[in-house]
Amino acid sequence: MRPMKAVDGITRERFECNVVPAYEPVVMRGLVGHWPLVAQGRAGLEACLQYLTGFDKGAVVDAVLAKPGPTRAFSYKPDLDGFNFMHDKRPYAALFEQLWRYSHFPEPPSLAAQSALVPEALPGLERANACPLLDADAAPRLWIGNRATVPAHFDDSHNIACVAAGRRRFTLLPPACAPLLYLGPPDYAPTPAPMSVVPDLHTADPVRFPLIAEALAQAIVAELEPGDAIYIPPLWFHQVESLAPHLNILMNYWWRPEAAPGRADDLHLASLRLAMLALRHLPDGEREGWRALFGHYVFGARGEGLMHIPEAQRHLFGEIDAAQDALMRRDIAGRLKP
Repeated sequence: MRPMKAVDGITRERFECNVVPAYEPVVMRGLVGHWPLVAQGRAGLEACLQYLTGFDKGAVVDAVLAKPGPTRAFSYKPDLDGFNFMHDKRPYAALFEQLWRYSHFPEPPSLAAQSALVPEALPGLERANACPLLDADAAPRLWIGNRATVPAHFDDSHNIACVAAGRRRFTLLPPACAPLLYLGPPDYAPTPAPMSVVPDLHTADPVRFPLIAEALAQAIVAELEPGDAIYIPPLWFHQVESLAPHLNILMNYWWRPEAAPGRADDLHLASLRLAMLALRHLPDGEREGWRALFGHYVFGARGEGLMHIPEAQRHLFGEIDAAQDALMRRDIAGRLKP
């Protein structure tokens, strides 16, 4: 493992021109150190929860609860026939009260409310604590809990994650590490994101998971303090450990630019599952044939490789507008009907 690249004093121009195109994770020290939420987090658990309560309108949020253990991971059960945590919906008031009670336990259960859309759950918090690198229409999500681990997973969106209270350790691995991470099924995971079945990369059983050592050799690691933020590019695997014993708060922003004016950029995971479903039953030779065609049609044919087709006649090889996109989606949806 090696330390993650870190920068100070990042501006939006530098972020858009240098950080995002590089397709590598970067820690941005002190990016949101000016947030009132960060100041309240530094003041302590009770002050921070009281501050958040001022924005609470009583909406219910997703909460998870797991028994205390060595890894404190929200993960699969050991035999993968379910998940090792309870899930329910509750108002923030109940969650805050439980976090306060658990702060008096020497080894409390792991409790967290994850991925709550801030404008709906705590309206106004997003305006009082705005990300300086994004437009206001990039709605943040809030992650709040005590000490716990989210195993290695990937998202298909750009991600800026801002630590507002507590400390978090991020372990990131490039997409090419997928074969080394013992990934669970993409349609059966503890969260909506595809996830590794290994609860904690750093304590993985080398007999059961021998490839993890090879994966960790390619990993980059960073520990973030309140006010720090991290940029995670799409598809990079990340394990996230909330380290403070009683209160950790993260506000993150997922976004994807439009593929073209009026065209949503939203088909990635759907196309992955569809390809798995369509090709799974084929013999190995035919699967290799499809691998070659995907390499050409999806990833290869561009630039000089298309010079034999007039630009106006490139159709799906070329640029398409929102109307063409909608027409193709309807055609594909029709082909999927039984």
